[in-house]
Amino acid sequence: MGLKCSSCGYENDPTRVYCHSCGTRLERGAQAPPAPTGYMHPTDVAKMKKPREPFAWGRSVAGIVRLLVLAGLAIAVVLALLPPRDVPVAVTPDTALAGRLTTLVAASAQADGTRSFSLPAADINTWLASSVVLQSQSEGRFRLDPQRVYAVLGQGDVRVGLETKFPVGLRLYFEGRFAPVPEGDGTALVARSFSVGRLPLPAVGGVLVQRQFGSLVDALAGPLGDLSAASSIVITPQSVILRWSARTR
Repeated sequence: MGLKCSSCGYENDPTRVYCHSCGTRLERGAQAPPAPTGYMHPTDVAKMKKPREPFAWGRSVAGIVRLLVLAGLAIAVVLALLPPRDVPVAVTPDTALAGRLTTLVAASAQADGTRSFSLPAADINTWLASSVVLQSQSEGRFRLDPQRVYAVLGQGDVRVGLETKFPVGLRLYFEGRFAPVPEGDGTALVARSFSVGRLPLPAVGGVLVQRQFGSLVDALAGPLGDLSAASSIVITPQSVILRWSARTR
């Protein structure tokens, strides 16, 4: 329906403001101007749009990801609770043996000429059991009580382990793998990796184990401190071979 001019009666397009024939301003009164040709109200456009259906595979992928995360956490907990492989049996402390080994290591470090000898794996564990005194440093229901320290010799490195126990009887094992590295005139045992039970830890996670090893490092300083003066440390699955040369003294 057009807009009729009140002056000349010309039927104008509804969108015009002035009459196409005489130029008189068109009167619309209270009626709002009609929408231009082809115009559609936004609400009508929204009604015409078909709602987008979510992809079924998207929900499936999200569910699979959640299952994988939960499965990974469950596996990590199980591995952390499992005792490491090849954990040696607990040995009876022998203070006499520990004293002889300590004296032998100290004397070799101070002797003239070249000295070398080997420490069998069993003697190392007895030495640790006799020399290291562990004390609980935490309290409460989740207190970890250290039980013993042990060593498992490998080919070129050694796993030093700390066995702890929860009040409920559950045991947890913290291990650090150490390898000899030349340092000055001696040799230092440097940590290469850490683990809880059978769960290997990344470098960041190793900080948690290092906290557990904090008191252990102090405890090991006594029986193993003299080993750093050795010019070389060779580790085999059966023994630790220590060598001192004249240049290291």
